[in-house]
Amino acid sequence: MRRPISWRRVVQASLAALWVVWAVASWWTAPREADPAQARADLAAGRIQSYQYGDTWNGGTGFSWNHHSSLRSWSSDGPLLVWTTPGGRVHYTITDDVAGEDSGTDAEMLRRELLASEAGRGVPTGALAPLTSMSGVLILAFIAILRFGPAPVIGTRWFWFWVVLGVPLGFGFVFWLARERPWRTAATDFSEGGDRRRRWYAGFAIGIATTFGASVLVFVLNGALGEWLIPAMLLG
Repeated sequence: MRRPISWRRVVQASLAALWVVWAVASWWTAPREADPAQARADLAAGRIQSYQYGDTWNGGTGFSWNHHSSLRSWSSDGPLLVWTTPGGRVHYTITDDVAGEDSGTDAEMLRRELLASEAGRGVPTGALAPLTSMSGVLILAFIAILRFGPAPVIGTRWFWFWVVLGVPLGFGFVFWLARERPWRTAATDFSEGGDRRRRWYAGFAIGIATTFGASVLVFVLNGALGEWLIPAMLLG
């Protein structure tokens, strides 16, 4: 007689599947650097669906996999051009000048062509943006289970809090799904020697160390494999 499937396994598998969807969508829609020639080619082919000018990216790698970069702009349009193409891809490039300067330059001509095109002007988020927002849902589910579920065994609740929020790309979340209760039925480790679970400061240190390590790894892989496969802004 087959044993019934545990609801915990169903929830575990569902959360893992949602993380995979989120991770793939985040990789696919991560802003990829291009050159102005690519912007002109996409515009000429009608591939630019929306675009926005700005001065710089606000954010970069943050101490949370729920952290996303956003485009910042001051009083006038800046030299950073961001656009989306069919399929939800986001690209950006640095144009040659700021709006209003040297109106005969290629950058100003590109700006005018964009204004005359059918591309919508607005914050380019890509068609898969709702999927990249699922990290918030996963984090809320994690916090609810951590708070109201059985006491964790490997580390304290605060340990897992910092690991899951701090380890980039949600790999701390995956580690929690694979190793900790309620997904594992290991007995508590509160033996005669006392509570040996990992404390909050260990989780905090793991988050910082992995954030730094992931930044270095992305930088190295970006140089070795290219922007298409490993975008420099993969960590948001």
